[in-house]
Order: sequence, then C-alpha cells, then structure tokens
Amino acid sequence: MLPVFERNKGLLYYPTFYEGLEKSPAIIYTGAEASQQTLAAVTWLMANKGKSVYLVGSDYIWPRTTNKLARASVSKQGGSIVGEDYLPLGAIEFSSVINKIKVAKPDIVLSTIVGGSNVAFYKQLKAAGIDSSNQTLMALAVTEEEVTGIGAENLVGFLTCMSYFQSLKNPVNEKFVQAFKTRYGQQRVVGDPMAAAYTAVYLWKKAVEKTGSFDVPAVIAASSELTLDAPEGEIKVHKDNHHLWKRARIGTLNAQGQVDVIYESAPIEPNPFPKL
Repeated sequence: MLPVFERNKGLLYYPTFYEGLEKSPAIIYTGAEASQQTLAAVTWLMANKGKSVYLVGSDYIWPRTTNKLARASVSKQGGSIVGEDYLPLGAIEFSSVINKIKVAKPDIVLSTIVGGSNVAFYKQLKAAGIDSSNQTLMALAVTEEEVTGIGAENLVGFLTCMSYFQSLKNPVNEKFVQAFKTRYGQQRVVGDPMAAAYTAVYLWKKAVEKTGSFDVPAVIAASSELTLDAPEGEIKVHKDNHHLWKRARIGTLNAQGQVDVIYESAPIEPNPFPKL
C-alpha cells in the first residue's frame, strides 16, 4: 500500500501496532512501533519476571519480525530464548506447542498469536493446567476486544502491553468510551487499535484546521510535531518519521475482561529502526 499512497500523493493514517522498520511521508503512524511495545515489554519482563523466554506466534511478518527484535533484546539483557514456534494464521491446534512450553519451563511466554487462533490457544492452555498462577505470559496481540471472544476466565492474570487500555482514567478517554458505548452498545469494549483510529481522525482534523486546507502536502506539513490530547493521553507526531510519541503500558487482564495497569512508561520517542 505504501508505494500507492506515495505515487498518488495520498495520505494514510495507520492505527495498529506493528513491527516498525519503515517510514513514509505519506503515512502518519498512530499505532505503536516495536520500541514502544515489544521492546518496552521485554525490558520490563527481564527486570521483573525472569530471563528465559519462549516465543510463540502466528506465521506472518509481524510476529516473525517482532520476535527477531525480541530475541535481540532478550540476549542484550542477559536472557535466553528457550523455544520459538510459529503456527499458520487461523490455527486451532496448540497441543504440541503447549507440551513444548511445559518441557522448556520458561520464566516467560511471549505470545504474538493473532486473531481467532487466540481463542483456541488460551482455552487449550487452561485445559493443560497453565495459567497465571504458574506461568508468566505476555500477550502482545490481545486487547479488550479479543478478550470478549477468548473469555476473560481463560486470561485472568496474564499480561498485555499496549499504549491504550479502556480502563485509563482521563477525561478524553472517559468521553470517548461513553460515546462509543452509546453508539454501539453498553456491552461493547474499546481496544488499542480502535483508540488509535479515533486519534487519527482528530489528528487529521487538527492538521486541516491548522493549515486551513485539505491539500495533502499542506496537511502533512502541518502534522509535523502536532500534539493532541488523545484517549491514551497526550501524543505528538514525530517531525522526521511520522510516528507518535507514545507511552508503553503493561497491565494484567482481570475477570471483568478489562486491564489493570501495573506499569506506565514516560512518553517514548518513536524509533522505527531500533539498533540492537
């Protein structure tokens, strides 16, 4: 997609967390890149939960690239990778991987499993006797929305790392969550990519108002170092790489399907090309 937007002088707002390793004047990245999620999570885990890590993910670019960065970070901090497995997108059979985890006995399982596979993975983990009482697990692709499908009872006590959680207490987020529930139903929940998409709309609005034009080059120029009070807190567009300054937050998943924040970083300067 990137070449299409560049070739046609378009502008894309990209709202999901991703592996980084790219930048473009035609894209404003409102999701976290790896240094603001994966690497922040690994640093916290190494300091607080142990040194041996088992990597498990879905088989496509985000998990593989993310885990390559995680592997380098773990090694740099004196840790070790004791296992690494990838399963096809949509996989529903995890018994082999779960048995490997049991044998390896890692301090930490770092999961980059995505989509519907998460439902099978966490249910099968619980059935195998693995839960937060005997295994530290960090899920990098489980937001509140995924919890509704997986079942909170299968996730209680496991960890997740995002820039945004629905449970954040600030006026902008409380207004956002209430407006969302009023429109889509009180039972609905909000997760990180949804909040980042909401942020993208208001960043574009603020840039248009700043420049007084819908012209794409003018909007891009006006976006440089633009700040916004977003549901996740104040963010700022980096003038060089068009990613956002964002906080990394780590939380435990609770029985209500929400996240109890246990760690919050200072705003992290975006670095989509980390040197490890």
